Amino acid sequence: MPSRVLFAFALLGTPAVAADPAAVEHFEKKVRPLFLQHCAKCHGDAKAKGGLKLTSRAAVLKGGDTGPSVVPGKPAESLLLKAVKYADESLKMPPAGKLPDADFAALEQWIAAGAEWPGDAAVESAKPKAGPLFTEEQKKFWAFQPVTRPTPPVNRAATPSASPVDVFLHIGLQKAGFKPSPPADKRTLLRRVRFDLIGLPPTPEELTAFEKDTSPDAFETVVDRLLASPHYGERWGRHWLDVSRYADSNGMDENTAFGNAHKYRDYVVRAFNEDKPFDRFVREQLAGDLLTDGYEGDRLAALGFLALGPKVLAEPDKQKMLLDIADEQLDTTGKAFLGLTLGCARCHDHKFDPLPTRDYYGLLGVFTSTRTMQNLNTVAKTFERSGAGGKTKEQADAEKTLDGLRREVRLLEKEFGKLAETDTAKRTEVHLKAEAKRAAMRAFQVTVPPVEFYLGVEDGSAAAYGTQPRNLFVQVRGNYLTAGEEAPPVFPRILAGETQEPFVGVKANPSEQPQANKTRFGQVRDRSGRLELANWIADAKNPLTARVFVNRIWRHHFGQGLVRTPDNFGRLGDRPTHPELLDWLAAEFVSRDWSVKHLHKVILLSNTYRQAGGNPPATDVDNKLLACFPRRRLEAEAIRDSMLAVAGTLDRTVGGTLYTGANLDYVGDVKYDTLRRSVYLPVIRGKLFDFFQTFDFPDPCVTVGHRVATTVAPQALFLMNNPFVKARAAEFAARIAAGGNDDAERVAFAYQRAYCRLATADEVTRATAFVTAYAKSLEATEKDAAKRTASAWTALAQALFASSEFAFVE
Repeated sequence: MPSRVLFAFALLGTPAVAADPAAVEHFEKKVRPLFLQHCAKCHGDAKAKGGLKLTSRAAVLKGGDTGPSVVPGKPAESLLLKAVKYADESLKMPPAGKLPDADFAALEQWIAAGAEWPGDAAVESAKPKAGPLFTEEQKKFWAFQPVTRPTPPVNRAATPSASPVDVFLHIGLQKAGFKPSPPADKRTLLRRVRFDLIGLPPTPEELTAFEKDTSPDAFETVVDRLLASPHYGERWGRHWLDVSRYADSNGMDENTAFGNAHKYRDYVVRAFNEDKPFDRFVREQLAGDLLTDGYEGDRLAALGFLALGPKVLAEPDKQKMLLDIADEQLDTTGKAFLGLTLGCARCHDHKFDPLPTRDYYGLLGVFTSTRTMQNLNTVAKTFERSGAGGKTKEQADAEKTLDGLRREVRLLEKEFGKLAETDTAKRTEVHLKAEAKRAAMRAFQVTVPPVEFYLGVEDGSAAAYGTQPRNLFVQVRGNYLTAGEEAPPVFPRILAGETQEPFVGVKANPSEQPQANKTRFGQVRDRSGRLELANWIADAKNPLTARVFVNRIWRHHFGQGLVRTPDNFGRLGDRPTHPELLDWLAAEFVSRDWSVKHLHKVILLSNTYRQAGGNPPATDVDNKLLACFPRRRLEAEAIRDSMLAVAGTLDRTVGGTLYTGANLDYVGDVKYDTLRRSVYLPVIRGKLFDFFQTFDFPDPCVTVGHRVATTVAPQALFLMNNPFVKARAAEFAARIAAGGNDDAERVAFAYQRAYCRLATADEVTRATAFVTAYAKSLEATEKDAAKRTASAWTALAQALFASSEFAFVE
C-alpha cells in the first residue's frame, strides 16, 4: 500500500508538500477522471445534489446530507464506496448505471491509501489558453535544461588516482566535513562487483587469482572479464525488464499467454551483451519495424516493448480499449526513457509538470495510429509480426487448425471451472478430455512448418479497425465523447518549443480526408509518427534521455540514483544529489557513442565505488554523500541463482523459453523447479512465482526503476521451508561432503563456497558441533547413518543459505 501522504489544503487544493508519486499517479489516472466523468454533473462546483461536492478532499471528507462520504484508510466504512457498489437500495450512484469492477477497485485503493487529493479540482476547458504557455519558473526547471559537460572542480585534497566521479563527490563530502572510507578489501570488492555485473557469487579460485594479481589494473581486468561474460546481459537485461514491465502473460481480464514474449527478453539480454548503443536500443524498441538497417530479428523482437503491456482484452467499448492501450504505451515510454509521467495529462493538464493535455493527445495519436492488437472487434489477441516472407498458405492453414484446438481447450477449461468440487466424476471426465485435447494440440504443433513470429506492433491502416494513422482531438475530462481542439503530434512543448510544427503532417488529398468524427479521430496522416518520436527521444540534444538512463545505471551500482526517483524527473520527483556529476556522466555517455559498458567502467573504476562499506555519518543517514559504500540486499533472482551456483547445479544455458504455454492462448501449468537462471523463469501476471513474491519482485504491470528491498520475517520462514531451497541445500551438502577429508575441512569448504571467505575457528567449531548434534537427533527416526549425516549437512547448507551474509552485499 502506498505510504500515506498528508496535503496542506487550501480551498483550491494547491499542494504544499511533496507527495508519494505512486499515490498521485493513481489519483490522477484512475480517481479524478472517474469523478469528472460520472459525478461532476450532479456533484461539481455548480451543483451539489444531496449537499455533496466531489471537488476537493475537504469536500469529500465533509460529505453531504447523509454525512462524510469517505473515511480515509477505511474503505468498508466509506459511504461513497457503498453507493457506487449499489450496496444500499436507497443509495445507488451514479443513478444511470453501476460502475465497472475496475472503478470500484480504483476507489477502494484510493481510500485505503488515505484518500489523497493532489492539485485543484478545476475542470480544464478544451480551449487553448491565451498568452505564454509556460512560466519562466517552469522553463528553468533543472531537468528541462540542456545537458552540459561541467569541468570537474579543482580538488587539491583528492588522491592522485581520483577520477572525475570522485572529484565531484568529494566536494560534497568536504563541505559536510566528511572523509571517504578507505578502500575495500579484495574479497569484499570482488563479491560486490561480481553481483553487480553478473548477479553471481565469486568462486574461491577467482578470489585467489585476484589477490595474487598485484598490478595496478588488477581490478580493471576483473571488470573487463565480467563485462565480456554472457551472464552480464542476463543481469543487466533483467534491470531493463523491470523498466519495460516485462511479463509472459497479459494479466487483467483475459490472462492469456504471450507465447513469444521471451524473444523480447532475449533481445534485451543480447543488446546488453553486445553493448548496443543506447540510442539505437531506444529506436529499435519504439520503431524497429520502421528502421531499414540492422538485423531484422532484433528490430522486430525489440517491438515487444510496446506490445507487452497489460490490456483488458474483452473490453466492450472498442474505442476506449484502443485509447487505453495507447495510453499505457505512452505512459511507459515517458517513464522509461524520459522520466516523465505523461499519462497524468490524459484528463487535464498535468497538475505538477508543464505537460498540457494538448501535448498528451498529440503524442497519444502516435500510438492510436499503431496496430497492437490482432482484431479489436472481438476478444482481442495481441498482434504478432512474422519475419521476412511472412506465412505460406500451409502455415496459415495450420495456424487456423491450431486456433480451433485452442478454442476447444479453453471451452473445456471453462466447463471444468464451473463444475462443483463435489462432482468428482464429471470433473475427472472433463479434465481428461482437456488433457487429451492439449496432447493433440502439442502433437499437431510439432508438424506445423516453422515461421518466426515476434510479439510486436506495426503502423496502422484503414484495414485494421481503429488504427488508421489520424490525429486525435483533445478529450475533455478524458472522455472521448467530449472533444476539444484537434491535436496534431508535437513533442512536449516544454522541451521542444511552443512554436514547433507537427512532426507528422496530414494527407493533402481531400479525397483521402473523410469527414472528421470528433468522438473518434481527426485528419488522416500518412504514418504514425513512431519513428519521429523514437528519433527525438534518442537525440543527443534531448535533455532527459541520457540523464535518465545514466541515473538508472548509477542506482543499480549504489542502491540509489543520483535522482532517487528514477522514473520521475518532474516536480514531484527528487532533485539530484549531485547535479554536476549527473550531467558530466550523461555527457560522457553520449560522447562515447552511448556505450553502456563504458559507463560501467567509468563508475566502477572510481575510488568511490571501491571504498569500504560501513555506517554513514549521523547527519547523512541516507548516505546521499556516499561517505561509505551502502550495504544492500540482493534481489530475488540473485539469491536464487546464488543457491544454484553454490550448489554446483546452475544451468548456464542462455536464452529460450521455459513457458509451457508457449505459442498458446492460455496460461498453462508453469514449472519453476528448473535449474536455469531466474531471468528465464516465466513472469505470469497475477500469479507470480512465490520465490519472486517473497523477495520483492516488482509489479510487472508497470514501469519499476527502483525495487524495494524489505527484510521481514516471512523471508526467513520461506528459506527455512521452501522445497526449492531444501533441494538446493541437499545438492550443496553433497558437494560439501566431497570437499574435505574431515568435518573441519568440509566446513571450511562450505564457507568458502557460500561466502567466498575462510571460516573462523569459532565458526568451524560451532558448525561441526551442529552437524554432529543434528545427526544424533535423527537416530530415533532414521536408522541409516549415512542418511542421518547427509541430512545434517543439508541442514547446515540451508542455514548458510538463510543467513544475512548470503543475501547481502557489503
